[in-house]
Amino acid sequence: MKKLFNTPFAMLICMAMAVVFTACEPEPEKIDENEKALAFICEGETIAEGSTYTSTKLDENYVALGMTRFVPGIDLVGNTNGKVIVTVKSLNQTMVEICAFGGCQMTLPYLNYVTDASGEITANTALPLDIHYTPTGEGPFRAEALITACYEGDEKNAISFTLVMTNAE
Repeated sequence: MKKLFNTPFAMLICMAMAVVFTACEPEPEKIDENEKALAFICEGETIAEGSTYTSTKLDENYVALGMTRFVPGIDLVGNTNGKVIVTVKSLNQTMVEICAFGGCQMTLPYLNYVTDASGEITANTALPLDIHYTPTGEGPFRAEALITACYEGDEKNAISFTLVMTNAE
């Protein structure tokens, strides 16, 4: 019995167990970098990553009431179902609002003019990001905001652009 458990036999058992456990380990999930992709769209055109998009589009209902409200009409499209996070950061300390995923958030001074909204996106379906700016006082008006979006857990592949809403020339 003593020869059964000698050192070479014990080493052989350990090596066999290592092979079995290694073979049973699942392979790490390989994620194709192009598998999850998001894009910002306005008026049917894709807004280029890192670009500046300027909008002068106003809400006609507000204009009829003698008020100003910029509504650029930005949509978000993804090629995969999943949870996305959209961040709005005012670059010139103006209050910009985003209404998406069933709620509204505003870039407020006590939050350092940054807010975000998150929720589920359906593949290849445009999600309206009702981003708007309602200034008060005398014009001309200008709001600048960095808009960023990513799939939850995939922050390294976030996309962004600078949105300018203005009536200044």
